[in-house]
Amino acid sequence: MAIEMSSDTAICSRCGRKYSRRKGYFPVSYAILHKGIGYIPVCKECIDAMYNTYLAQCNNAKDAVRQMCRKLDLYWSESVYEIVSRKSTTRSMMTQYIAKINSVSYAGKSYDDTLSEEGTLWNFNQDIEDDSDYDNSDIAQEQALETPEEIIAFWGSGYSDEMYHELEQRRQYWMSKFPEGTELDVGTEALIRQICSLELDINRDRIAGKSVDKSVNALNNLLGSANLKPTQQKADGDSAQENTPFGVWIRRWETKRPVPDPDPELEDVDGIIRYISIWFLGHLCKMLGIKNTYCRLYEEEIAKMRVDRPEYEDEDDETLFNDIFGGSNSVEENESDG
Repeated sequence: MAIEMSSDTAICSRCGRKYSRRKGYFPVSYAILHKGIGYIPVCKECIDAMYNTYLAQCNNAKDAVRQMCRKLDLYWSESVYEIVSRKSTTRSMMTQYIAKINSVSYAGKSYDDTLSEEGTLWNFNQDIEDDSDYDNSDIAQEQALETPEEIIAFWGSGYSDEMYHELEQRRQYWMSKFPEGTELDVGTEALIRQICSLELDINRDRIAGKSVDKSVNALNNLLGSANLKPTQQKADGDSAQENTPFGVWIRRWETKRPVPDPDPELEDVDGIIRYISIWFLGHLCKMLGIKNTYCRLYEEEIAKMRVDRPEYEDEDDETLFNDIFGGSNSVEENESDG
Protein backbone atom coordinates (compact mmCIF):
# COMPACT_ATOMS: atom_id res chain seq x y z
CA MET A 1 0.00 0.00 0.00
CA ALA A 2 1.33 3.44 -0.94
CA ILE A 3 2.30 5.68 1.98
CA GLU A 4 0.74 9.14 1.74
CA MET A 5 3.06 11.73 3.27
CA SER A 6 1.72 14.24 5.73
CA SER A 7 2.89 17.17 3.58
CA ASP A 8 0.08 19.10 2.01
CA THR A 9 1.94 19.51 -1.28
CA ALA A 10 4.17 17.44 -3.55
CA ILE A 11 6.69 18.75 -6.08
CA CYS A 12 7.74 16.92 -9.23
CA SER A 13 11.50 16.39 -9.22
CA ARG A 14 11.66 16.94 -13.01
CA CYS A 15 9.43 19.92 -13.82
CA GLY A 16 9.20 21.43 -10.34
CA ARG A 17 5.45 21.79 -10.49
CA LYS A 18 3.68 21.81 -7.13
CA TYR A 19 0.67 19.54 -6.57
CA SER A 20 -1.80 19.52 -3.72
CA ARG A 21 -1.24 15.79 -3.20
CA ARG A 22 0.63 12.85 -4.72
CA LYS A 23 -2.35 10.57 -5.23
CA GLY A 24 -3.64 10.87 -8.76
CA TYR A 25 -0.69 12.94 -10.01
CA PHE A 26 2.26 10.63 -9.27
CA PRO A 27 2.42 6.91 -10.15
CA VAL A 28 2.41 4.49 -7.23
CA SER A 29 5.63 2.52 -6.76
CA TYR A 30 6.48 -0.32 -4.36
CA ALA A 31 10.19 -0.33 -5.26
CA ILE A 32 12.74 -0.02 -2.44
CA LEU A 33 14.05 3.29 -3.79
CA HIS A 34 10.56 4.84 -3.45
CA LYS A 35 9.54 3.05 -0.27
CA GLY A 36 9.62 6.22 1.84
CA ILE A 37 6.80 7.95 -0.04
CA GLY A 38 5.27 5.08 -2.00
CA TYR A 39 5.24 7.09 -5.22
CA ILE A 40 7.62 7.81 -8.07
CA PRO A 41 8.83 11.39 -7.48
CA VAL A 42 8.17 12.32 -11.12
CA CYS A 43 4.63 13.35 -12.09
CA LYS A 44 2.63 11.43 -14.68
CA GLU A 45 2.82 14.27 -17.19
CA CYS A 46 6.61 14.29 -17.07
CA ILE A 47 6.75 10.49 -17.31
CA ASP A 48 4.64 10.64 -20.48
CA ALA A 49 6.90 13.38 -21.86
CA MET A 50 10.07 11.39 -21.12
CA TYR A 51 8.58 8.24 -22.63
CA ASN A 52 7.50 10.09 -25.77
CA THR A 53 11.01 11.54 -26.11
CA TYR A 54 12.61 8.09 -25.92
CA LEU A 55 9.98 6.70 -28.26
CA ALA A 56 10.75 9.38 -30.84
CA GLN A 57 14.47 8.68 -30.56
CA CYS A 58 14.42 4.90 -30.83
CA ASN A 59 11.07 4.43 -32.64
CA ASN A 60 10.51 1.27 -30.60
CA ALA A 61 7.96 1.15 -27.78
CA LYS A 62 9.62 -1.77 -25.98
CA ASP A 63 13.03 -0.08 -25.91
CA ALA A 64 11.44 3.16 -24.75
CA VAL A 65 9.64 1.41 -21.87
CA ARG A 66 12.82 -0.39 -20.81
CA GLN A 67 14.79 2.85 -20.85
CA MET A 68 12.11 4.46 -18.65
CA CYS A 69 12.38 1.53 -16.23
CA ARG A 70 16.14 2.01 -16.05
CA LYS A 71 15.70 5.75 -15.57
CA LEU A 72 13.11 5.44 -12.79
CA ASP A 73 14.49 2.24 -11.18
CA LEU A 74 11.42 0.21 -12.11
CA TYR A 75 11.28 -3.52 -12.69
CA TRP A 76 11.54 -4.49 -16.36
CA SER A 77 9.89 -7.66 -17.63
CA GLU A 78 9.42 -8.47 -21.26
CA SER A 79 6.51 -10.77 -20.43
CA VAL A 80 4.73 -7.92 -18.65
CA TYR A 81 5.39 -5.68 -21.62
CA GLU A 82 3.90 -8.25 -24.00
CA ILE A 83 0.73 -8.40 -21.90
CA VAL A 84 0.42 -4.60 -21.80
CA SER A 85 1.22 -4.13 -25.48
CA ARG A 86 -1.79 -6.23 -26.47
CA LYS A 87 -4.15 -3.95 -24.52
CA SER A 88 -2.60 -0.48 -24.84
CA THR A 89 -1.80 1.99 -27.56
CA THR A 90 1.79 3.05 -28.15
CA ARG A 91 1.24 6.41 -26.44
CA SER A 92 -0.35 5.00 -23.27
CA MET A 93 2.12 2.12 -22.95
CA MET A 94 4.20 3.50 -20.07
CA THR A 95 1.24 4.35 -17.88
CA GLN A 96 -0.26 0.89 -18.31
CA TYR A 97 3.09 -0.80 -17.73
CA ILE A 98 3.64 0.98 -14.40
CA ALA A 99 0.14 0.00 -13.27
CA LYS A 100 0.85 -3.64 -14.19
CA ILE A 101 4.13 -3.95 -12.28
CA ASN A 102 2.41 -2.58 -9.16
CA SER A 103 0.57 -5.89 -8.79
CA VAL A 104 1.38 -8.32 -5.99
CA SER A 105 3.55 -10.48 -8.27
CA TYR A 106 6.05 -7.67 -8.90
CA ALA A 107 5.70 -5.52 -5.77
CA GLY A 108 9.03 -4.43 -4.30
CA LYS A 109 11.05 -5.25 -7.39
CA SER A 110 13.32 -2.72 -9.08
CA TYR A 111 15.67 -2.55 -12.03
CA ASP A 112 18.29 -4.35 -9.92
CA ASP A 113 16.03 -7.41 -9.99
CA THR A 114 15.92 -7.16 -13.77
CA LEU A 115 19.70 -7.12 -14.00
CA SER A 116 19.96 -9.99 -11.50
CA GLU A 117 17.57 -12.12 -13.55
CA GLU A 118 19.60 -11.35 -16.67
CA GLY A 119 22.88 -12.08 -14.86
CA THR A 120 24.37 -8.66 -15.59
CA LEU A 121 23.99 -6.93 -12.22
CA TRP A 122 27.72 -6.98 -11.44
CA ASN A 123 29.04 -7.16 -14.98
CA PHE A 124 30.13 -3.54 -15.20
CA ASN A 125 32.28 -3.97 -18.27
CA GLN A 126 29.32 -5.30 -20.20
CA ASP A 127 27.18 -2.48 -18.87
CA ILE A 128 29.75 0.06 -20.00
CA GLU A 129 29.84 -1.44 -23.48
CA ASP A 130 26.06 -1.51 -23.64
CA ASP A 131 25.82 2.06 -22.37
CA SER A 132 28.45 3.17 -24.85
CA ASP A 133 26.54 1.62 -27.73
CA TYR A 134 23.32 3.13 -26.51
CA ASP A 135 24.84 6.56 -25.98
CA ASN A 136 26.39 6.58 -29.43
CA SER A 137 23.10 5.68 -31.07
CA ASP A 138 21.32 8.13 -28.77
CA ILE A 139 23.63 10.96 -29.83
CA ALA A 140 23.20 10.07 -33.49
CA GLN A 141 19.43 10.07 -33.13
CA GLU A 142 19.47 13.36 -31.24
CA GLN A 143 21.53 14.90 -34.00
CA ALA A 144 19.01 13.61 -36.52
CA LEU A 145 16.16 15.04 -34.44
CA GLU A 146 17.26 18.66 -34.22
CA THR A 147 14.71 21.32 -33.36
CA PRO A 148 12.74 22.29 -36.50
CA GLU A 149 13.33 25.74 -37.91
CA GLU A 150 9.70 26.83 -37.48
CA ILE A 151 9.91 26.17 -33.71
CA ILE A 152 13.11 28.19 -33.44
CA ALA A 153 11.48 30.98 -35.44
CA PHE A 154 8.50 31.02 -33.06
CA TRP A 155 10.46 31.01 -29.77
CA GLY A 156 13.62 32.73 -30.91
CA SER A 157 17.14 31.40 -31.08
CA GLY A 158 19.48 30.62 -28.20
CA TYR A 159 17.53 27.93 -26.33
CA SER A 160 18.65 24.33 -25.92
CA ASP A 161 16.75 21.50 -27.60
CA GLU A 162 15.33 20.45 -24.21
CA MET A 163 14.16 24.01 -23.59
CA TYR A 164 12.46 24.14 -26.98
CA HIS A 165 10.76 20.85 -26.16
CA GLU A 166 9.46 22.13 -22.83
CA LEU A 167 8.24 25.39 -24.37
CA GLU A 168 6.40 23.48 -27.10
CA GLN A 169 4.73 21.30 -24.46
CA ARG A 170 3.43 24.36 -22.64
CA ARG A 171 2.28 25.94 -25.89
CA GLN A 172 0.34 22.81 -26.85
CA TYR A 173 -1.27 22.82 -23.41
CA TRP A 174 -2.48 26.40 -23.73
CA MET A 175 -3.60 25.92 -27.33
CA SER A 176 -5.77 23.01 -26.16
CA LYS A 177 -7.75 25.50 -24.07
CA PHE A 178 -8.94 27.32 -27.18
CA PRO A 179 -11.69 25.93 -29.46
CA GLU A 180 -10.41 23.58 -32.13
CA GLY A 181 -9.33 25.37 -35.29
CA THR A 182 -8.82 28.74 -33.56
CA GLU A 183 -6.38 31.04 -35.35
CA LEU A 184 -4.66 33.32 -32.84
CA ASP A 185 -3.95 36.92 -33.72
CA VAL A 186 -0.45 38.34 -33.34
CA GLY A 187 -1.15 39.87 -29.93
CA THR A 188 -2.59 36.72 -28.38
CA GLU A 189 0.23 34.65 -29.86
CA ALA A 190 2.79 36.94 -28.23
CA LEU A 191 1.00 36.64 -24.88
CA ILE A 192 0.97 32.83 -25.09
CA ARG A 193 4.70 32.92 -25.83
CA GLN A 194 5.37 35.04 -22.76
CA ILE A 195 3.09 32.91 -20.57
CA CYS A 196 4.92 29.70 -21.50
CA SER A 197 8.35 31.23 -20.92
CA LEU A 198 7.31 32.71 -17.59
CA GLU A 199 5.89 29.38 -16.41
CA LEU A 200 9.22 27.66 -17.01
CA ASP A 201 11.06 30.47 -15.21
CA ILE A 202 8.74 30.12 -12.22
CA ASN A 203 9.36 26.36 -12.07
CA ARG A 204 13.13 26.80 -12.18
CA ASP A 205 13.10 29.51 -9.53
CA ARG A 206 10.89 27.39 -7.28
CA ILE A 207 13.27 24.42 -7.62
CA ALA A 208 16.19 26.69 -6.77
CA GLY A 209 14.36 27.97 -3.69
CA LYS A 210 14.02 31.52 -5.03
CA SER A 211 11.04 33.80 -4.50
CA VAL A 212 8.45 33.59 -7.26
CA ASP A 213 5.92 36.16 -6.04
CA LYS A 214 6.78 38.80 -8.63
CA SER A 215 6.82 36.24 -11.43
CA VAL A 216 3.44 34.86 -10.35
CA ASN A 217 1.94 38.36 -10.34
CA ALA A 218 3.37 38.95 -13.80
CA LEU A 219 1.87 35.65 -14.93
CA ASN A 220 -1.56 36.66 -13.58
CA ASN A 221 -1.35 39.93 -15.52
CA LEU A 222 -0.49 38.06 -18.71
CA LEU A 223 -3.39 35.64 -18.18
CA GLY A 224 -5.73 38.61 -17.74
CA SER A 225 -4.43 40.23 -20.93
CA ALA A 226 -4.99 36.96 -22.81
CA ASN A 227 -8.50 36.65 -21.30
CA LEU A 228 -7.56 33.28 -19.78
CA LYS A 229 -8.39 33.88 -16.12
CA PRO A 230 -11.05 31.54 -14.66
CA THR A 231 -13.41 34.44 -13.89
CA GLN A 232 -13.11 35.70 -17.45
CA GLN A 233 -13.69 32.25 -18.88
CA LYS A 234 -16.81 31.81 -16.71
CA ALA A 235 -18.21 35.18 -17.79
CA ASP A 236 -17.54 34.43 -21.44
CA GLY A 237 -19.13 31.00 -21.05
CA ASP A 238 -22.29 32.45 -19.50
CA SER A 239 -22.55 35.05 -22.26
CA ALA A 240 -22.08 32.40 -24.93
CA GLN A 241 -24.79 30.25 -23.39
CA GLU A 242 -27.23 33.13 -23.32
CA ASN A 243 -26.58 34.00 -26.96
CA THR A 244 -26.59 30.44 -28.32
CA PRO A 245 -29.82 29.58 -30.20
CA PHE A 246 -31.85 26.63 -28.98
CA GLY A 247 -31.44 24.80 -32.28
CA VAL A 248 -27.65 24.97 -31.95
CA TRP A 249 -27.82 23.32 -28.52
CA ILE A 250 -29.99 20.53 -29.97
CA ARG A 251 -27.51 19.97 -32.79
CA ARG A 252 -24.58 19.85 -30.33
CA TRP A 253 -26.42 17.37 -28.15
CA GLU A 254 -27.37 15.14 -31.05
CA THR A 255 -23.81 15.25 -32.41
CA LYS A 256 -22.10 14.42 -29.12
CA ARG A 257 -24.76 12.20 -27.52
CA PRO A 258 -27.35 11.18 -30.12
CA VAL A 259 -30.61 9.67 -28.93
CA PRO A 260 -30.56 5.89 -29.58
CA ASP A 261 -33.22 4.23 -31.70
CA PRO A 262 -36.07 2.75 -29.65
CA ASP A 263 -36.92 -0.94 -29.55
CA PRO A 264 -39.29 -2.00 -32.34
CA GLU A 265 -42.09 -2.79 -29.90
CA LEU A 266 -41.80 0.70 -28.43
CA GLU A 267 -41.73 2.64 -31.69
CA ASP A 268 -44.64 5.11 -31.92
CA VAL A 269 -46.77 3.31 -29.35
CA ASP A 270 -49.34 6.13 -29.29
CA GLY A 271 -49.52 6.50 -33.08
CA ILE A 272 -48.41 10.13 -33.05
CA ILE A 273 -46.35 9.73 -36.23
CA ARG A 274 -49.32 8.32 -38.12
CA TYR A 275 -51.59 10.98 -36.63
CA ILE A 276 -49.35 13.83 -37.82
CA SER A 277 -48.76 12.19 -41.20
CA ILE A 278 -52.50 11.88 -41.88
CA TRP A 279 -54.17 14.86 -40.22
CA PHE A 280 -51.46 17.44 -40.71
CA LEU A 281 -49.34 16.52 -43.72
CA GLY A 282 -52.16 14.68 -45.48
CA HIS A 283 -54.70 17.46 -44.90
CA LEU A 284 -52.17 20.07 -46.05
CA CYS A 285 -51.37 18.15 -49.23
CA LYS A 286 -55.10 17.71 -49.92
CA MET A 287 -55.72 21.45 -49.60
CA LEU A 288 -52.79 22.28 -51.88
CA GLY A 289 -53.81 19.65 -54.44
CA ILE A 290 -50.64 17.62 -54.03
CA LYS A 291 -51.19 13.98 -54.85
CA ASN A 292 -48.82 11.86 -52.77
CA THR A 293 -48.78 9.20 -50.06
CA TYR A 294 -49.86 11.63 -47.33
CA CYS A 295 -52.82 12.78 -49.41
CA ARG A 296 -53.85 9.17 -50.11
CA LEU A 297 -53.68 8.26 -46.40
CA TYR A 298 -55.80 11.30 -45.57
CA GLU A 299 -58.45 10.39 -48.17
CA GLU A 300 -58.59 6.81 -46.90
CA GLU A 301 -59.15 7.97 -43.30
CA ILE A 302 -61.80 10.47 -44.37
CA ALA A 303 -63.56 7.74 -46.37
CA LYS A 304 -63.86 5.65 -43.22
CA MET A 305 -65.78 8.41 -41.46
CA ARG A 306 -67.84 9.67 -44.41
CA VAL A 307 -71.65 9.00 -44.26
CA ASP A 308 -73.36 8.65 -47.66
CA ARG A 309 -77.02 9.65 -47.98
CA PRO A 310 -79.13 6.73 -49.28
CA GLU A 311 -80.76 7.15 -52.66
CA TYR A 312 -84.30 5.79 -53.40
CA GLU A 313 -86.05 5.22 -56.68
CA ASP A 314 -89.52 6.70 -57.40
CA GLU A 315 -91.44 3.52 -56.71
CA ASP A 316 -89.87 3.29 -53.28
CA ASP A 317 -91.48 6.43 -51.89
CA GLU A 318 -93.75 4.42 -49.60
CA THR A 319 -90.76 2.53 -48.28
CA LEU A 320 -88.97 5.81 -47.62
CA PHE A 321 -92.06 7.13 -45.83
CA ASN A 322 -92.29 4.05 -43.66
CA ASP A 323 -88.55 4.15 -42.90
CA ILE A 324 -88.80 7.77 -41.80
CA PHE A 325 -92.00 7.63 -39.77
CA GLY A 326 -91.81 4.00 -38.71
CA GLY A 327 -95.32 3.28 -40.04
CA SER A 328 -94.66 0.16 -42.05
CA ASN A 329 -96.38 -2.16 -39.56
CA SER A 330 -99.58 -0.02 -39.32
CA VAL A 331 -99.94 0.10 -43.11
CA GLU A 332 -99.74 -3.67 -43.34
CA GLU A 333 -102.34 -4.01 -40.55
CA ASN A 334 -104.77 -1.68 -42.37
CA GLU A 335 -104.41 -3.66 -45.57
CA SER A 336 -105.16 -6.90 -43.71
CA ASP A 337 -108.25 -5.39 -42.06
CA GLY A 338 -109.53 -4.19 -45.38
